[in-house]
Amino acid sequence: MIINFETLRYFEFTPVLFLYCLLGLLMGSFLNVVIYRLPEMIVIDWRQQARDFLDLESQKEKSISLCMPRSHCRQCLKTIRFWENIPVLSWLLLKGKCSHCKIAISIRYPFVEIMTAGFSVLIGGVYGLTAEGVLILIITYYLIVIALIDFDHQIIPDCLVLPLLWLILIAASVGYLNTPSGAILGAVAGYLSLWGIYWVYKICRNQEGLGHGDFKLMAVFGALLGAPMLVSMIALSASLGLLIALPMLLKKADFQQAIPFGPAIIISGWVHLLVSEPFKF
Repeated sequence: MIINFETLRYFEFTPVLFLYCLLGLLMGSFLNVVIYRLPEMIVIDWRQQARDFLDLESQKEKSISLCMPRSHCRQCLKTIRFWENIPVLSWLLLKGKCSHCKIAISIRYPFVEIMTAGFSVLIGGVYGLTAEGVLILIITYYLIVIALIDFDHQIIPDCLVLPLLWLILIAASVGYLNTPSGAILGAVAGYLSLWGIYWVYKICRNQEGLGHGDFKLMAVFGALLGAPMLVSMIALSASLGLLIALPMLLKKADFQQAIPFGPAIIISGWVHLLVSEPFKF
């Protein structure tokens, strides 16, 4: 792999990269909240919709949003103070444990923060402080949340993937990321590619092999990267999906277990983004 150093021209501007890194750490902390709370908010909403549809008496659900209640320990419910919520640093100072009940805090929290900061710095180094850089940054933050929610719960929420698709299409309509025709055709081709695989599998095996959220996620990458990249992207996604699925299947010895395909699509899409303009890796 040959790196085009001209592409990394912005890395010499330390203030710009520091800004991207700081933004990435702060956003990583927020993304952890979204990854944990959004699925619970969706389940609460589903239950309420089911009661309304069945004309059942409403039940009082606990109030939860991305902002309220304040962050707290899952075990002892102690509110996390501001100095205990500094990205990465607080986890290190607390030695990965709650300051009150000493239960272990998952290493995934600082991992997400570091990963988000790393992607932010990479995007900042390539794009600098530009509108296209901001768009790629927003898309990346969405994809991190989608990948981890799908990994945890095997769902790709419409409230995440549909706004992301519309963002890319609107950006393309004003001259960013892709051409309008390329984005529209890519989105259609991306959706239909997995939709077609879904129906072939269902007819042959009489069972569903893909979730509808995967179709929409592939439409997102079709709109972003264009239709010509979809064939290689699907092939890489399938290979990555197998690598993700194999340890999970062997561990539980249940070959009917639902396996998240979203993370494989997202990793494959990011690899293809890295070899496209303007990264030129």
